[in-house]
Amino acid sequence: MPVSAAAPKVVAMMELRDFVRAVDEHAIVSITDRRGVITHANDKFCEISGYSREELLGNNHRLLRSGAHPDEFYRDLWRTISSGRVWHGEICNRAKNGHLYWVASTITPFLDETGKPHQYIAIRTDVTETRLARQLAEQASQAKSEFLSSMSHELRTPMNAILGFAQLLEDTSLNAEQLDFVREILKAGDHLLGLINEVLDLAKVESGRLDLSMEPVELGSVIDECLKFVGPIAEDRGIQIERPSVPSLSVLADRIRLKQVLLNLLSNAIKYNRDGGRVSLLVESVMEEPGASGEAGSGSWLASARGTLYEKVSRIRITVSDTGPGIPADQQAALFKPFSRLGAESTNIEGTGIGLTISRRLVELMGGQIGLLSVVGVGSRFWIELPGVTTQAQSVAESADSLPVAMPGEDTDPFCVLYIEDNPANLKLVEKVLAQRRHTRMLAAHTPELGLDLARIHRPDIILLDINLPGMSGYEVREVLRGDERLSSIPVIAITASAMPDDVKRVKAAGFDGYLAKPLDIRRFLELLDWHLSAGSRGKVS
Repeated sequence: MPVSAAAPKVVAMMELRDFVRAVDEHAIVSITDRRGVITHANDKFCEISGYSREELLGNNHRLLRSGAHPDEFYRDLWRTISSGRVWHGEICNRAKNGHLYWVASTITPFLDETGKPHQYIAIRTDVTETRLARQLAEQASQAKSEFLSSMSHELRTPMNAILGFAQLLEDTSLNAEQLDFVREILKAGDHLLGLINEVLDLAKVESGRLDLSMEPVELGSVIDECLKFVGPIAEDRGIQIERPSVPSLSVLADRIRLKQVLLNLLSNAIKYNRDGGRVSLLVESVMEEPGASGEAGSGSWLASARGTLYEKVSRIRITVSDTGPGIPADQQAALFKPFSRLGAESTNIEGTGIGLTISRRLVELMGGQIGLLSVVGVGSRFWIELPGVTTQAQSVAESADSLPVAMPGEDTDPFCVLYIEDNPANLKLVEKVLAQRRHTRMLAAHTPELGLDLARIHRPDIILLDINLPGMSGYEVREVLRGDERLSSIPVIAITASAMPDDVKRVKAAGFDGYLAKPLDIRRFLELLDWHLSAGSRGKVS
C-alpha cells in the first residue's frame, strides 16, 4: 500500500488511541463480546472492583452483582442492549473485598454488518459518594419533616384551646375592658399561629414537599381580598392604599399561595412605611421577548387539572410600592435570605424575616419571578411576574360554601354529632361551639373504643375524629367504621394538629370526608359541619 494511502489510516488510529487514553483517564471502561464476556478492562475498572485484569478478562459482569437489584433489572438491561439500543442507569456493584459501590453507566452496543450487536462498550462513573450524600440528604429531610410534623402537632394542640375559647369569650357578655383583654389574646394568638405557619411553610418549600394547585386566578378578586385584610392595619397608621383599576386579567397560579405572597408584600409595605404614607398597586401586562418562553406563537392552549381550558398569554406584573425609608443597595440581596430583617429586629415591628424568602420560592415554584427596586429616602417597589392566561371555559367545580344548608325545623329531631377526642379541652371547646347551634347535640368520647360503641348505639349524623388517639389511631377507627355496613355511610371529618403535606395526603387517602387542622377556625368548622349535615350532601371535600 502506498505511503500516501496508509497515512490517513495511521493518523486515524493514533487519534483513536489518544481518545481511548483520555476516556480511560476519566472513566471506568470495559468491553464485552456479544455473550457478555469481558474482553477489555481498563485500570480504573480494576482499581474500583478490586479484581486484577486477569481475573476480569474472560469473566462475565455477573461477577460484580451485589444483590441490590432484582433479576428483572438485569433482564431489562440485557433486552435493551441486545436489541441494539443504548442503556443508561445506575448500578450497584460489589467489589472483590465485599464493599458496595455505585456507578452511573452507559452501555453502547456496536453492530455488525447484519445489524446485530457484536460487542458492548460500557463507560461508567463512580457515583458512590454522590448517592451517599443524596441518601443522607433524604434522611435529613425526612427527619426534619417528621420533627416538623411532631412540632406542628404539639404547638397547634394548645393553640387550639387558646384561640378557640378566646373566640367563644369574644361573643359573650363582657365589659369593655374584658373584651379588650380577649381581643389582645386573640391578636397575640393569631400572631403566634402565623409565626408557626411561616416556619412550617419555609420547611415545606425548602424540602420540596409543597403541593401547588395551578389554576387560572382572576386578579381583581384576589387583590380585593388582600386589601380587605390589610386595610384596617393601614388605616390605623393613616396610610393610604391606592388600588389599581384591574382589567379582567388572570394569572396561572395557586390561588392560596398567590394570596399569601400578595399579603406579605402589602403587609411589608405598610409595616415599613411612614405614618401617613402611601402604598400603591399596579397591575400590567409585560410582553415577553421573542423566544423567551421557548414557545412559538402568541400563546399555547393548556388544560388545567380541573378541566378548565385556557390560553397562555403574556406575563402579568403586579407591583407594590411604598413611601418608606428605602433599602440600601448593598442590603437588598439579603432581603430574600431566611431570618434576615436588616435591623428591624431591634424595633417594635413584628416579623420573622422569612416572609420574603417564602414569597420568592413560592413565586418561582409557580413559574414566576420576584424582584425589587428601592431608593433610600424615597421608598421601595416590589414586583412579581406570573404567566398570564385567558380563561376559555368555566370550571365545573363548585365551592362547598355555595351549597344550600338544609337545617331541621322546630319539630324535627336534632342532628347528632359524635366527637372522638382524648383531649378534654378540645372536647369542651367543640361542645361549647355546638351548644350555640339549635337542633344539634354532641356526643363525646375520650377513647376510640367508647367512640365506636357510641357510634353503633346512636348512629350519629356525622363523626368528628381526632387522628392521634391512645391505643388506636384515627386511621384505624376510620377503617372499623368503614367496615361496618351500619356506619360506613356516616361522614367522618378528621380533626388533627398534624398539618404537614404528607399528613393531609394520608387523611385524604384514608377516605375521610373532610379535614380540619388545629387550631380550629370556628367559622370554617361550622361551614363544613353545615355542609355535611345539609340534605343529601355526602361528597368529599378538602
